[in-house]
Amino acid sequence: MTTTPATNHDSSGESPRCERVIITGSAGFVGAHLIRELESHGHKVFTTDALPADASAASALPGYRQVDLRDRGALRAFVRDVHPDACIHLGAISYVPDGDKDPSTMLTVNIAGTVNLAEALRREAPDCRMLMVSTSQVYGPVTSIRAANVPIREMAPLLPLSMYAISKVAAEHAVSAYNGAYGLQTLIARPANHTGPGQTDRFVAVSFAKQVLAAKRGEIDEMKVGNLDSIRDFTDVRDVVRAYRLIIERGQNGQAYNITTNARVRIGELLDTIKGIVGADPKTTVDPALFRPSDASLRLDISRIREHTGWSPKYTLEQTLTDIIKSL
Repeated sequence: MTTTPATNHDSSGESPRCERVIITGSAGFVGAHLIRELESHGHKVFTTDALPADASAASALPGYRQVDLRDRGALRAFVRDVHPDACIHLGAISYVPDGDKDPSTMLTVNIAGTVNLAEALRREAPDCRMLMVSTSQVYGPVTSIRAANVPIREMAPLLPLSMYAISKVAAEHAVSAYNGAYGLQTLIARPANHTGPGQTDRFVAVSFAKQVLAAKRGEIDEMKVGNLDSIRDFTDVRDVVRAYRLIIERGQNGQAYNITTNARVRIGELLDTIKGIVGADPKTTVDPALFRPSDASLRLDISRIREHTGWSPKYTLEQTLTDIIKSL
């Protein structure tokens, strides 16, 4: 991948670089936060997803058009009509268990969909900056060689284990190829787990919060949990979308960026914190369907994103969990 210095950015936040921004996968949890972040800093946002325009999750999105990432013609038409300065590619199947149930669809959407988008940008908006949102899961697990307390930098070998991580590594290679072969400006974001208000209860923090609140109201006697010994990073989604904005504004062409607070916590401790905020202590029972092997998230080095964009996390885990609970 080629690297060019970032251009100067107006520190006032007005007249931003990359004024017209497309967001793919905009109808999801992260999309809503990203739209607010971009619009509040002067960007004009255009959105797309696979949902019909009259669907409740899509009807209020700015500049929305229904486009399936697998539809090359529709993608090219959308990009041609918008002629964006930047594109933040959230669109993907991102729930890891979905990859185990239907790997073919996940690989098609996440890999072929990314290639289709890159091709549309190359053909219709060749000066556009494309931020491909990947995942820190591309680095693989903690091992005896890759200790949990040794920060991983972006140039570390990629060792994906799940279908989801495999699809993201392949998508990363694809956009890097478009950078090298065609000169498309590409950037890659590798966020750790992120959560916050608006996330679905398929994810652990929101699932726990909903169940503890239900117990406090007397609606359930006990709650279902998975492996409470797993260790995960939890970054606030509002910190993550601010990182995405700063990357398209200030990031250097061809670079990948880790995004995390490194706020690693045992899942059992996460549950205890939620119980403390809610003021309820329901009994727990392990649901085999929720159980994952005991493991730990890698610690990520975030010096690159700090140096290139000035980003640093603002939200504590307790504040994030408090805001999730208030939103339910």
